[in-house]
Amino acid sequence: MPPDRADTRQRLLDATVASLRSRGTPGLTSREIARTAGVNLQAITYHFGSKDALVAEALTGLVRDRIAPIREALETEGELTDRLFSALETISEVFTAARPDLAAYAGAVEAASANPTLAKALADLHTELVGYLATLITDLQRDGHIQDWVEPPAMAALLIAIGDGIAMHSHYGEPDVQGVLGQVARLLIAAGGTPDDQTTA
Repeated sequence: MPPDRADTRQRLLDATVASLRSRGTPGLTSREIARTAGVNLQAITYHFGSKDALVAEALTGLVRDRIAPIREALETEGELTDRLFSALETISEVFTAARPDLAAYAGAVEAASANPTLAKALADLHTELVGYLATLITDLQRDGHIQDWVEPPAMAALLIAIGDGIAMHSHYGEPDVQGVLGQVARLLIAAGGTPDDQTTA
């Protein structure tokens, strides 16, 4: 019995992720994806419109899957410091377990400069993540955990940029994930002091 549409679509997404991990974005072809998925070449156009659209959806879905446990750690009940360190520990675990995914993501970011479909998908994902973190930071400010001098959108963009930087570093070297995350934790905790603790210009 031939696979149903939902199954074919998921097989194409899974095959694309597997190919991104093994070959990266530059070496990815529609024929390889279809062969790995066990479907005909036309299935890519039928389900996604183009290979670029398939790659974009597979990559952003992969990123969302990887950050899901981090969001869960941030959204648990408890003291801010405990939640932050729990989230940072989770990030460290994700980075360690998902090294091939980091390289795939870094390669996709590089390829996006010449791929408008992929560039838009990554831009939309960036906007989504910045919005999520900015809302979280705003809530922490409202509850008195973070000082008013922190600008939520700018701080959120900075945190995303740090994550992107670690991912890019993993593409060509061994990033000091623990060291960087430790500095991020101290930065956020420092932003939670009382107004008298802050130095003004």
